[in-house]
Amino acid sequence: MPVERERSETSPAATGEVIRSNWEAVVQRARAAALRAGRDPKQVTIVAVTKTHPAEIAAAAVRAGVTDLGENYVQEMLDKQAQLEAEVGTGKVRWHFVGHLQRNKAKYLPGRCHLVHSVDSTELAQELDRRAQKAGVRQAVLIEVNVGGESSKFGVPPEKTVELARQIAAFEHLDLQGLMTVEPLAEDVEMCRPVFRRLRQLAEECVASGLPPETMRHLSMGMTQDFEVAIEEGATIVRVGTAIFGPRRT
Repeated sequence: MPVERERSETSPAATGEVIRSNWEAVVQRARAAALRAGRDPKQVTIVAVTKTHPAEIAAAAVRAGVTDLGENYVQEMLDKQAQLEAEVGTGKVRWHFVGHLQRNKAKYLPGRCHLVHSVDSTELAQELDRRAQKAGVRQAVLIEVNVGGESSKFGVPPEKTVELARQIAAFEHLDLQGLMTVEPLAEDVEMCRPVFRRLRQLAEECVASGLPPETMRHLSMGMTQDFEVAIEEGATIVRVGTAIFGPRRT
């Protein structure tokens, strides 16, 4: 008698249950990290990064209580937006663009994206400003800083952060809200602490230079492997994918 092959697919209901359980665990871990640092857990936004995961997985996350979704690629974000609007309704999700943004893709984001995390040049900011004006919106942005100095990563060098912040803050149709970094991968998450601390210090330097405090109200730092350390060091936004959805799909 032939042995029945075990199914590799996960049912939508089971997927939803797993995502809900994972999401609740991440929320509790973030809450505990904030309390350890003497912070209000409400000061921390968890962005669930759905890169490579299909729209139905993103929809399951929204049903589990996720309000903020992050994407690395513009077209993937636009496709999922359309599908989720049909599946869970409009106005249920705040979309965050967290990947490297090319200038020729900037035109798609104003009016469709709650927060662009990865502005790293005056030229990109200028294009976003122009597109935001055309869309009749004021686009919220963060400056991406390459704190770790890795050649494989994007972002402005730390020593040029204040200058770029002052330039971006002057754009009429951009709302500068803070800084973002992608930390180096490290087996010991404590190795990331100095990177997170440095980003916080850079935000303080921007304010000390004369920029209004509200232009530095957010620090987007920390991912699945180290978001608790990031929260302890002042993160207001953490970008978590694997801990909620499992390994990325290829």
